[in-house]
Amino acid sequence: MTPYESIISKRDLRVYTDQPIPDDVMHRILQAGRMAGSAKNLEVNRLVVVTEQAVQDALVEAGDFSSWIGSSAAIIGFASPTAELRAFDVGRQAQNMMIAAHAEGVGSCPVTLQHADKTRAAIGLPDDWDMGMVITLGYPVEDHPDSPLKRTRVALDDLIIHNRWQG
Repeated sequence: MTPYESIISKRDLRVYTDQPIPDDVMHRILQAGRMAGSAKNLEVNRLVVVTEQAVQDALVEAGDFSSWIGSSAAIIGFASPTAELRAFDVGRQAQNMMIAAHAEGVGSCPVTLQHADKTRAAIGLPDDWDMGMVITLGYPVEDHPDSPLKRTRVALDDLIIHNRWQG
């Protein structure tokens, strides 16, 4: 699979088998996140890899739309010092990891965690750090259901504005 094919064929998946992710595959996924660019090359984000079921179950309570995340083989959180939050860097790391996972046959989905207090309690995150986003990872079930929000993508001609907004 070429990088382009991996990008355009990747879909967010929320239903996984109970198959664990082998260490070598997880290493490549994490390495893809590590290699993402970082603003001012500071690399302040840390990746929190959660495989223990009790911790995953506690993270379920940290999001408003995260009831399903405890069924993942792994949850990877993106922790950042509150004073140096680099949301763009988090997005770059997450996308690299999700594309790398897809190329390995591993499904993924980004999830927002809205309740910082529950996130902190679940993973022992210090008060001066935030972890507002995670991705789930797992091998997809064969008959994965379509998203209830599935729709046709916006056409490229409708998506792109050249140079200046034309009312």
